[in-house]
Amino acid sequence: MTATLPAWAERLKGRYLAGEASMFMLHGNTRDLCRWQSQGGGVEYLALVPFLVEMFSHSKDIVLTYDVSQGVQFPDKKMRKRCLMAVNARRAIEGELPVDDFPSSPAHVLPMLERLVTDRSQKVAVVLDFFETIVPMSDLSYMGDADKANLVAMQRWASDPGLLGSDNLVVLTTEHLSDVHRRVVSSAQLSTLRIALPEQTERETFIGSCDHAGVEAEMDDAVLAKITAGLTLTQIAALFRRARQSGEPIQFSTVSARKKEIIERECHGLVEFVAPGHDFSHVGGMEGLKLDLMRVANAIKSGQTNRVPMGIMFVGPMGTGKTYVAEAFAAESGLTCLKFKNFRERWVGSTEGNLEKILDVVEGLGHVLLIIDEADRSMGNSADGDGGTTSRVIARLKEFMSDTSHRGRVVMMMMTNRPDKLDADLKRPGRFDLKIPFFFPADAETRTAILGASARKNRVEMDEGASLGMVAEKTEGYASAELELVVLAASALASDDERVKVTAEDLARAVSDVIPSRDTRMLDYMEMLAVFESSSRRMLPPRYAEMETHEVQSALDALRAQLGRRVL
Repeated sequence: MTATLPAWAERLKGRYLAGEASMFMLHGNTRDLCRWQSQGGGVEYLALVPFLVEMFSHSKDIVLTYDVSQGVQFPDKKMRKRCLMAVNARRAIEGELPVDDFPSSPAHVLPMLERLVTDRSQKVAVVLDFFETIVPMSDLSYMGDADKANLVAMQRWASDPGLLGSDNLVVLTTEHLSDVHRRVVSSAQLSTLRIALPEQTERETFIGSCDHAGVEAEMDDAVLAKITAGLTLTQIAALFRRARQSGEPIQFSTVSARKKEIIERECHGLVEFVAPGHDFSHVGGMEGLKLDLMRVANAIKSGQTNRVPMGIMFVGPMGTGKTYVAEAFAAESGLTCLKFKNFRERWVGSTEGNLEKILDVVEGLGHVLLIIDEADRSMGNSADGDGGTTSRVIARLKEFMSDTSHRGRVVMMMMTNRPDKLDADLKRPGRFDLKIPFFFPADAETRTAILGASARKNRVEMDEGASLGMVAEKTEGYASAELELVVLAASALASDDERVKVTAEDLARAVSDVIPSRDTRMLDYMEMLAVFESSSRRMLPPRYAEMETHEVQSALDALRAQLGRRVL
């Protein structure tokens, strides 16, 4: 029986046998278990390095692994002895004394291994694990001599025709390509292969192989495989181990909570799960906007991926309800909702690495709404002197957002009140197909609806004589957030008097006390930007719907002139 290999291993094997490459970089889910089926038909799950050793041992005379902690390791003593003989034979030819063991530091072991892998008389496989600790991403001016020596050695390996012309193989492993120096990653003879998070069929097969003794679950293996999307096989095994030790059954709620905990930890606090506590019934007004978004939500739930935009952008002044509506959309669509936190760091390569971690999780989860709030701050193009970090982050996001395989599975939702600070190519159709403008409520009827929704959301009870319509008449120019503030202020006044229900007097006092934003010129500018970015004329209020492009641009130019440096 022929051993079956994971998809990534088949690709590695195919490229190697075709002579395309002899040096490979494995990245992604490199700390998980791999299913190994022996030629005899037995199946076991191994960590990546032992899996590679098993895979290469059938065709290579020497297989060795190296990391900076354990040094050079071999499957058995015979192979170690065979390798030392080969190394010493080369040393003798070059007039050097023999060695009886391998050094531990990369600066000394890499030159020794280089002689081995470029020797055409050998059949060798070398696995360098945790490669980011050997050649980390760093600016050359900050690298020590040892790191520079390692970088040069690996660049030499990658460009040496002796390696490509031999029957030898080098495999480097890292979780994130961005942690490895770009000069190595960009080497022409290095082939990169991504190990993806396990798909549903892989998870179901693994769950079936787990020991179910002493473990109760309120779902069958197929359902458990479905709801563990985004988890590694190692993490799924931990669910079984925890259930067995605690005696508690595996439930939907416990899996969800555990999944949230694991993924937030794996992303090092770079994303947070958002559990929406409201839907569109709690959103006042915005009827046309809600109708458009419900069409998208229904298309997602019915699997009509061609009707789902690649990305959705909410544009408009602050306080107009962009984040609140985004969370309501998450509830209506049924998508797992993740929100970007601050993933930018000062160290070279750290920001790109953080982004890769987030995108890997999103890719593995599938059916995700990824919210980027205040995008102009995290994705803005105004960052100077950041070593090109901003441009690389935006380039990676563009690449991810343009992947049509994500349509219907991953919806990127970006919110901003300053879209003029975002890269124009980032906002184009194909990345953000739907750009929805948000405005201050234009009439008393809309403000009444928003006030009512705010009261329901915050469980504020109104006295029979309290009229939200009266409040709406007196709050022209208030943003949605400011209308909610009026409701909360009235509730606080009632609470101070130890009353449950809000009276008309409470509302009147709250209206007279709450001051709306006075920066009207900047708000006008943000509102006009929303008009400019809108992807549909029907989404615009009547006062803007008939404006031509040149009129909108003229209005923006006039506002920019008035605001001066404030819009830079």
